[in-house]
Amino acid sequence: MNQLSFFKVIILILAISIGSCSKNEDVVTPEEIHWNYEHPDWQTQGFSECAGMIQSPVDIQTSTTIKADLPDLGFNYSAFPIKIIDNGHTLQVNNNGTNSVVYNGKTYAFKQLHFHYHSEHLLDGAASDMELHLVHQDPATGALLVVGYFLKKGVANPLFESILSHWPKQKETEITTTTSIDLTTILPTDKRYYTYIGSLTTPPCTQGITFCILKAPLEVSGAQIDQFKARYDHNARPVQPLNSRLLYEDIL
Repeated sequence: MNQLSFFKVIILILAISIGSCSKNEDVVTPEEIHWNYEHPDWQTQGFSECAGMIQSPVDIQTSTTIKADLPDLGFNYSAFPIKIIDNGHTLQVNNNGTNSVVYNGKTYAFKQLHFHYHSEHLLDGAASDMELHLVHQDPATGALLVVGYFLKKGVANPLFESILSHWPKQKETEITTTTSIDLTTILPTDKRYYTYIGSLTTPPCTQGITFCILKAPLEVSGAQIDQFKARYDHNARPVQPLNSRLLYEDIL
């Protein structure tokens, strides 16, 4: 069995054993239960799955990743008006268009994007300045696919600026704007990635989610990072044990 076939088998086994996931990251917590990043022992606060063996984020150790020719990420993105909410944990943009990603023969509809400061995933033990998650869902099964970006300090990013400039004045109230963003503008030329099976990084920490973390970082300015940090200076879950999971690295 070659590495790619083995990779597919592992995903299938995990998907069957864990079951389909039908909830979106950062919008799934029951309103009556309040959680925070200062006390991330969420399993003691009513979210038992947060103590599971297949949790995210993780430290991506490149010396131990399984190098393989992995399936391409096929991005089908187009411009859509910003629908934005400060949900009390991060700044989130919800989709109201037809954006999607095709991965390993399945189409995942784009649901929302959000940000973390600093990065949740580590790369060889080091955090990046921020992390962006693009959350997608298979309409047929409810399974989630999260495409992640490491954000690093550099030149200002126009898409990030458009999002920051529409930060709602009131938390937990979605606003719709006439400003459109196009996710194709942040797609890197090099679309190789790291991938593994993990969980939501927020309660209820639902397991069985495919993470694809792009290897090419996305530049944002120091001023943009500071603007986000002024609102959320710590909304990154600590890294979780990899346990027996396999972490793959796309090399071709």
